[in-house]
Amino acid sequence: MARCSPAKPFCATASAPHLSPRRLQLAAKATTTRTTPSTAAGTVRLPALNKPTKPPPPPLLSRPKLPVPATAPTAGREDSSKKPPPEVGASPPSSSGAGDVLRLMDALGIPPDEDVYISLLRDCGGAAEVATVHAHIAGRSASGGLPSPLANRVLLSYAACGDIGSARRVFDGMAAKNGMAWATMASAYSDRGFHHDTMRLFAHMCGEARDLAGDCFAHAVVAVLRSCARVGELRFSEQVQALVIKKGRVSGDIGSSLVQLYCESGGRHCSARRVLVMMMQHPCQEAVPEAAWTSLITACHRGGLLNEATDVFRDMVSAGVPRSSFSLSSILAVFAESDNPGCYGQQVHVDAMKRGVDTSQFVGSGLVHMYAKQGQLTDAAKAFEAISGKPDAVCWNAMAMAYARGGRYREATRVMYQMKAAGICPSELLRNEVRLACFR
Repeated sequence: MARCSPAKPFCATASAPHLSPRRLQLAAKATTTRTTPSTAAGTVRLPALNKPTKPPPPPLLSRPKLPVPATAPTAGREDSSKKPPPEVGASPPSSSGAGDVLRLMDALGIPPDEDVYISLLRDCGGAAEVATVHAHIAGRSASGGLPSPLANRVLLSYAACGDIGSARRVFDGMAAKNGMAWATMASAYSDRGFHHDTMRLFAHMCGEARDLAGDCFAHAVVAVLRSCARVGELRFSEQVQALVIKKGRVSGDIGSSLVQLYCESGGRHCSARRVLVMMMQHPCQEAVPEAAWTSLITACHRGGLLNEATDVFRDMVSAGVPRSSFSLSSILAVFAESDNPGCYGQQVHVDAMKRGVDTSQFVGSGLVHMYAKQGQLTDAAKAFEAISGKPDAVCWNAMAMAYARGGRYREATRVMYQMKAAGICPSELLRNEVRLACFR
């Protein structure tokens, strides 16, 4: 017990702990900071930490400028596709794919052959690329003229790009024009709406060309007949028909173009029927295209000759011509307006089911319209439900009209709301029909 020290009272103050010199220095600094005067708001503002500055970004390299072909501006025209091709010489620099290939081959010392040029022309996407390849071909040509296959390909490429002026210059520069060149130029004029130029070119072809035969002649005749139909030039078309009959080519696409020409002229159904008979009696025994039959059926329907349209369709079936949705929908429109359709409409419906086209929108809307005209609303509803995919506005209107004109206003209103749910706005005529059906 002698070794234990006496206990200290609770009120006695403890002695200060022993601190190292470093701790004493830090405590003195903290005390100094607390005793500094405060700011106006009564708080101590600590010094802000300065963020290290970011290094400057590396300088961007300037984008290299692509070479632009130097072309002389034409007075009064801003369309670059109408400019003539560059003069004979080295090919101008171009940023196109064809120009890059040609420059690479020139740098490597590889002369392009005819197949390379034809492949590049086939892949050209614009008149500028065609002009680049054209200039390169002309620069390597010894005599300055283009070989016949390359000239035809250049002409076709210009025509496909819509540069009719450059195509005409290539055509005029050809020493010997074959049937391919005449057909390409005539088709280019007709497709771009230069119908009178097409007729003048065809007359020029008949006076100069000696080998008017083959598919090229057929393409030229189809182009000029299309232009005659667009401008209503019947006298010139009759001369073309006489030339075709003389050469014995009233068949295929030429015969179909003649039938379509007379059908669009108005009141020339007899002429179209005669051409159709000539096509059926042609010695080559080539089947008459479906387009010719459909054109004549549609023309008779528009002229009110419903019985004649039915006879044409009967002859079409007897000839063994395969029917598609276009011809079937055309004859269904005839049966819908016929007074005595009989069982023809149902036979066409069965034929469409056999061929698998009864679910198409064209045939489906025609069936709905035909059954609605006959008062068979149940069959019309079945034909509408059989339409595959999303019905278009024609199908919806046909079904709603069928219910409205049949006096079933509840079903007509339901179909109209279904149209709105499908994202199709009903027409004003359909709304009026449904309103009239509600008040009957």
